[in-house]
Amino acid sequence: MNKRPNSIFSEYYADKPFIDRFVAEPTKAVDVIIPVIHTNELWEANLLSFYREIPIHKLLIGDGGCIDDSIRIAEKFPRVQIFDHRNYKSLGYSIRKLIEAVEADWFVYVHSDAYLPFGWFDAMQKHQTEYDWFGCPMQHTIMVEYTCDYGERPWAGSQMGRKKAFESGLGRIDDDYVYRQEDFVFADIVQKAGFKEGKVEDTFHYHQTMHKPTPWGRKVKAVKIDLELSREEEIRTWMMMGKGIIKYLQPSNDFLISVASISVDCLISNKEMTWGEFQQWIRQTNPVWLPYIRRGFLKKHIENRLRSIARSIGLFLFR
Repeated sequence: MNKRPNSIFSEYYADKPFIDRFVAEPTKAVDVIIPVIHTNELWEANLLSFYREIPIHKLLIGDGGCIDDSIRIAEKFPRVQIFDHRNYKSLGYSIRKLIEAVEADWFVYVHSDAYLPFGWFDAMQKHQTEYDWFGCPMQHTIMVEYTCDYGERPWAGSQMGRKKAFESGLGRIDDDYVYRQEDFVFADIVQKAGFKEGKVEDTFHYHQTMHKPTPWGRKVKAVKIDLELSREEEIRTWMMMGKGIIKYLQPSNDFLISVASISVDCLISNKEMTWGEFQQWIRQTNPVWLPYIRRGFLKKHIENRLRSIARSIGLFLFR
């Protein structure tokens, strides 16, 4: 298992020299393929990790119509070949063309927003006799700026106060339970002393959400990010997800069946296609899916109907 740094964030932003592993180990060389339309501020650091870890014979970049400086940054590295994929509609077709352009016996497909830890290639290479296509676990790091609505809660994290406003009420605080609700407690002390608590909106602070040591057990199990998508992007996502699963795969597990059914339901709910039109498309494309999608669609329809009935009963009982 790769040894993890104390802070992956410091690793991301550390000033690192360029190391070209291919120069030292050309006999282990593989091609690397990366389709891109945009990357992020760590793109150059990610590329440095690729060249440090992988003896790259050629770095094959599929330019799907980059909207940033990803191509310019990539071109600073050696043995890079850029392919014009701007007229392709899908990621899958871009990947197909990149694989067709591979010249080495083995290749690595890596996402532009991936960073490879020390020892990645050596660990992966050991499995070449075991598998012909394989991957490894993903360790998420979250770096995204967003505005959070705390409703009626006081705004905490960077506050300013008059000491006099606290003097009469601080004696209420014992060494027991004030933790994670201190914003409410201090606001209450100020207000009960006859002073004014408030919120200002002409500045802000950054709140960092990341791992930090604690004397108590605490492990991040998941992070949820809600994206506000345009209707066009939402339709595109469900259309490609649902139709891609139904056209290219078989209903071999519950996950695929569930995602395909949800995609169909979302497309119909958004009036992008009718149920009849989608059934006809499935019959023509991969009819084995039809009973699974019918079952999923009917289940979703019944659930929505029951929720509607429950709401009606609730309104009747409590009006």
